Amino acid sequence: MKILQVASGNFFSTYGGGQVYVKNIVDEMIRQRCSLIIFSFLDDSNGIEKRNYRGIDLYEIKNVERSELQQLIQAIQPDIIHAHSQKALMCTIGQALHIPVIVTSHHGGIVCPAGTLLNFKDEICNVSVSHTNCLPCVLRNIRSGKYWYPFMKQLSMEQYISLGEKLQAKPFIPFITPIGQSALYINCKQKEWQSIVEGCTRMIAPCHAIKEAMIRNGLDKKKIIVIPHGIPLPSNVSSLSSIGNECVKFFYVGRICYVKGIHVLLQAFNSLQQDNVELHLIGGAGNKGERRYMAQLQRKYKKDSRIIWHGKVEPEQVFDEIKNLHVLVLPSICLEIFGLNISESLAMGKPVLATRCGGAEMQIEDGVNGWLIEPNNVEALYTKMEEIISNKKRNYLMRSKQVVSIEKHCNTLLELYLNEISNGWKSHYF
Repeated sequence: MKILQVASGNFFSTYGGGQVYVKNIVDEMIRQRCSLIIFSFLDDSNGIEKRNYRGIDLYEIKNVERSELQQLIQAIQPDIIHAHSQKALMCTIGQALHIPVIVTSHHGGIVCPAGTLLNFKDEICNVSVSHTNCLPCVLRNIRSGKYWYPFMKQLSMEQYISLGEKLQAKPFIPFITPIGQSALYINCKQKEWQSIVEGCTRMIAPCHAIKEAMIRNGLDKKKIIVIPHGIPLPSNVSSLSSIGNECVKFFYVGRICYVKGIHVLLQAFNSLQQDNVELHLIGGAGNKGERRYMAQLQRKYKKDSRIIWHGKVEPEQVFDEIKNLHVLVLPSICLEIFGLNISESLAMGKPVLATRCGGAEMQIEDGVNGWLIEPNNVEALYTKMEEIISNKKRNYLMRSKQVVSIEKHCNTLLELYLNEISNGWKSHYF
């Protein structure tokens, strides 16, 4: 069985959980001596460059035409394609070449034009994609876009698209051109999603929340299977059953960005009056907007010496970084597809305080191995942290759910691949 793994963007990036996850499964499949090819998509320059990664072929794809990519896949002749990015493109090519395509959703952007399934009211979205529903969210992501919404909502989708096409044909006008193009983007996103709906042979949803979102937007529920992610388990776990009288060390691991709710966490933590408490923020910012957001928070809370900024660490360093910390806090306000940081913390015997954001409910039993609160609620987060600090017994490691190992997870994937290849072979030739 020859497997084509289409990485979540740049294969060597550790920017987000999707990238880390793909590298984990590739490394495990190599360990199991699977026949693999990797596609890694880059934004710079053009062409295709073949590299070697641990004895297997890795193709760096740089702005090529679909026909060239299709020819490459035809030459490679994979038995199955597992797409973590370029999902619509892979589904279209898979259909043309009669190769089964499995898609894994790594974020809300698979269906959401705004990218996060977070609406303009900072609530997790529970409606289907449409011009009416998505316009305020898309405009919010464009500088000065929200000021144009009262006017733009008066236009029909057809009028809005026509405006966008006219503006696109003219030289770029700051603030104006992106607003006109937003309707084109919503329309393009709907077409892209439809290609995935029609072309994928199987969709993997890491949590039930994203499964429901995809069904709500037209994906046949028979195509969806829920498979939680696995992680490389730590080799040495010092079981932390209690904290004793020492300082309570809360921590966060992940990207420092708005949708992760770091501003909510810092506001809640800053309100705590206790001195025997710390908050450790492990992670960095990627794009310009995230860097600006992080800088604003660092300035705002610079006088609180209990807040420690660690910066970004590599995935393989996470276990060492958190071994002497106590309680993970995941304050996300958007839909989290899974949350590798939750699995990593639970694997280290660390309880988790998280918002009900989709992926958290897959791994946390409230009051058993952690606590669940409503998202974007400073008061609720403050109250729960206060309760944790005030717990005199400090027995935070309760009965823990079993964390899925990367080995077990990959075995599940390989079994799925074989089933899809078998079903595809029957449908193609009989």
